[in-house]
Amino acid sequence: MTATTANAGERRRYWFSIAALAVVLPVAILVHTGDTIRERLREMRNPITVESGALQRYAGADWRLTGLARLPGSLPNTAIVLAEFEATVDDPPQLAENRCQVALTDDRGRRWEPAFLPESAVRKVKPAAADKPHCGLFEKISPGDTVMMAESFVVPEGAESLALSVSLSGALPAYLLFR
Repeated sequence: MTATTANAGERRRYWFSIAALAVVLPVAILVHTGDTIRERLREMRNPITVESGALQRYAGADWRLTGLARLPGSLPNTAIVLAEFEATVDDPPQLAENRCQVALTDDRGRRWEPAFLPESAVRKVKPAAADKPHCGLFEKISPGDTVMMAESFVVPEGAESLALSVSLSGALPAYLLFR
């Protein structure tokens, strides 16, 4: 190998390293600050506070929390919270086009996402709720239809003052906060 070939190989590795650094560094920064960015976006939202049982117009439907039940958890020091809610549809296209997000929060600011599948405790105590659809399944609906939904959450046993938040992508920054 000649000196010119070695220099060409070194230059190629040098420029490849610089190009890789230009890609890896922004990705590392984004990954590191991702949670902070999501928190800031969450703080910019406008909650519409709704008392349990009351109707609230939001994103093409009238929404109501019909139940927030605490069940024994399958793991130690946990509880299952079953949130049942409904939407009476007024504008099916508006409702069907939006992605629905549901979360449970407590008075300490902690946040829980719904469990993918209902817990066995939900199936035993409230089997009808376990068969209800999750939020966001708004296909084949007509004006006046009432869509009954349920979500289950695994929370610490000591979680108090729980509130259910429901948001649809097309209606942000406003979201419903059922207390």
